[in-house]
Amino acid sequence: MSKRQWLELRLTLPASLQEEAGLFLTAWSGRGVVLEDEENPGPPAMAALRAYVPADDFPPTQRRELLQYLDNLVKLGYRVGEVQQRLLEEEDWEKAWQVHFRASRLAGRFVVQPPWEDYSPQADDIVLTIYPGMAFGTGRHPSTWLCLLALEEIAQTWSGPDRPQVLDVGTGTGILGLAAARLGATVLAIDIDPEAVAAARQNIGLNRLHDRVRVEDIPLTSIRQQFHLILANLTAADLQGLAEALAGRLLPGGHLIISGFLNSDLTNMQDLFRRQGLTACRSHQKEAWTVLVLRR
Repeated sequence: MSKRQWLELRLTLPASLQEEAGLFLTAWSGRGVVLEDEENPGPPAMAALRAYVPADDFPPTQRRELLQYLDNLVKLGYRVGEVQQRLLEEEDWEKAWQVHFRASRLAGRFVVQPPWEDYSPQADDIVLTIYPGMAFGTGRHPSTWLCLLALEEIAQTWSGPDRPQVLDVGTGTGILGLAAARLGATVLAIDIDPEAVAAARQNIGLNRLHDRVRVEDIPLTSIRQQFHLILANLTAADLQGLAEALAGRLLPGGHLIISGFLNSDLTNMQDLFRRQGLTACRSHQKEAWTVLVLRR
């Protein structure tokens, strides 16, 4: 059986747009993307990112959607380079993105490292080993960083002999669920993307957390259990569509951490979840992104 081939698409655009474009490409491709470090310090500072699609399944409609997105950026006055393409075998794809994934410090005590790199932790570090595969979530995106910050704040309130029950919705690589487990929780992580489920299960093994984290490929609406904490790092549209379901699976006194939306959407999100019976506790911002902590 021949090995799968991937088409690598490399985009160059202003560094200020890299995170937003990465989110678009993740949704567009259904897979994680590689964010490269800034180049040409400016002005304006430019950066690149890479997306991957199966070479045998890249329809013209999907290509046009990408080109339309880039054309809209140009019309808004942004400098956008030409899309560079190359064909990769499975092994070459892995090498291509591994070059850009290095150990890095995230929010609070959290450090993320790939399994192929050694890291010497400091005394209080919480090190998460992540092999992203084709799933989204190495911790570099501001929304993930913000969720980790809020998670560590909430964990400081946990007490008693019983482990808090945590639900991680749209787990991706499992990074938030693994972080919650390292802070003492028992976690159910869910995702409807089979590649994300596979990546999360692999990372559970790499972090030796089989006894604390379980991954299921089920939608939120199939769950009847209630939780002390729910993590939902999703898009604004997904949060709006799942607001009732998220609130309904939260125990009285429990917390909901949501992110993946822009600062300009904060008021709307507060109003939306207030209608679901939740109270906004606090929020944090990083670049253009916000995390909102709510309580039942």
